[in-house]
Amino acid sequence: MKQALTELVDVILQRLEEHPDAPTTEHGIRSWLAGQGYNKRDIDAAIRLVGVQFNAPPQREGRTPGIVRQLSSIEAHKLTSESRDALARLELYELIDPYERELILDRVAQMEGMVSLEDLEYLLSWFLVGTRDVESQQTLFQVFEGRQGTLH
Repeated sequence: MKQALTELVDVILQRLEEHPDAPTTEHGIRSWLAGQGYNKRDIDAAIRLVGVQFNAPPQREGRTPGIVRQLSSIEAHKLTSESRDALARLELYELIDPYERELILDRVAQMEGMVSLEDLEYLLSWFLVGTRDVESQQTLFQVFEGRQGTLH
């Protein structure tokens, strides 16, 4: 590999490392390198070497969004299908965190008989709503009820 190409790859990697939170596109890097005075052919070769990093989505720490925990057989048996759907929507939209979901499911396990949508709504009101502002409460219950167009 040519010395100039090695240097250019190092410059690109250093730029990506210095600004990890900034969304970096291939076009933006090309423009920046051209402004630095690098040769277009060298830029093309360097981009091919490190190009996979431009398309990688930024990584968030913590839990992966959109992941819903599978219910155990007992939990699935205790909840009606409407209740299961409502609980999955709340977690999918990240309106409840895993701890809150486990708290609700723990209470569901202690209840006798099937847990209906009204029972689940009561549990949500009892455990979660008091800790949220009015707008969060309204969004929580609109998603819980399955209304369309509630998330902006």
